[in-house]
Amino acid sequence: MRGSYEKKRHPLKKLLLIIGGIVGLLFAALLIFICIKAMSLSGAIHHPLDRDKSSLRDNKVDINKSQPISIALFGVDSNTTRDAQGAGERSDSIMILSINPQTKTTEMISIPRDTQAEIVGNNTTEKINHAYAYGGPKMAIESVEKLMNVPIDHYASVDMDGLKETIDALDGVDVVSNATFNVKGTQFNQGEKVHLNGEEAMNFIRSRKEDGSGGDFGRQQRQQIVLQGLASKLTDVKSITRLNTIIEQLEKNVETDLTLGQLNTIIKNYKHADETVNKHQLEGSGSVQDDGVYYFVPDENQKSELTRAYRENLNI
Repeated sequence: MRGSYEKKRHPLKKLLLIIGGIVGLLFAALLIFICIKAMSLSGAIHHPLDRDKSSLRDNKVDINKSQPISIALFGVDSNTTRDAQGAGERSDSIMILSINPQTKTTEMISIPRDTQAEIVGNNTTEKINHAYAYGGPKMAIESVEKLMNVPIDHYASVDMDGLKETIDALDGVDVVSNATFNVKGTQFNQGEKVHLNGEEAMNFIRSRKEDGSGGDFGRQQRQQIVLQGLASKLTDVKSITRLNTIIEQLEKNVETDLTLGQLNTIIKNYKHADETVNKHQLEGSGSVQDDGVYYFVPDENQKSELTRAYRENLNI
């Protein structure tokens, strides 16, 4: 009787072993696929800077020791006319972040694209968003450092024209509106959480002239809101089902001086630094200068206070 039971059980054991082997092979194939895609992504988005560290740093930041770090984020607007003329990309949005994992605090500052600033390396004073067009991320970073008197350790640039497809690849993004306004048929109410597809998110980001939208300052806040939502979605484990599409979009639309290994280290070592995120906007006034161009001129007192808080969060 016992022998016949074992004979009946044997086919089931064999089937389970086969299924287990198939699952193991599929899992191994998935890991290989992820590794190949990760290596491809790293090569596509990695654009190192021609400098070892910021001139405002005594020593290079060691992310393996979870030292506070400063990162610049540029939303670049690649215009087809400028591309044809070889004029380069302008930074449509500029944000800087000081990230401190010890205090679990991030200081985020938005800098208006029309801010009047010295363009380091070009020997001119004009709109700060021109720096990216003239000299890419290095000139943009050094111009931001000069303006704010803070070090920038790393950068990431996102093509704003491709952001729509990236958001769609993630099946949309959740945001809480900072204002009550209507844009292209979509109603946003202040404090209300909404789920946006790529086109809706871009309308949300770029709104500044609609009644109630808050102008340029409102738009800067919405850029912060969408980028935070995008970062949250990218790190969501559920997004792994769309890994191939997401990587394709990142390859096309993102560049950074950080390697894939460094990005992984930052995700691991700095993941609690967003428990407190202090969002700031550079304040000031706008006017048309003698050259007939509109500039945003920062309030020096407020700028100094932002610089103090930013540097303090970097322990410098």
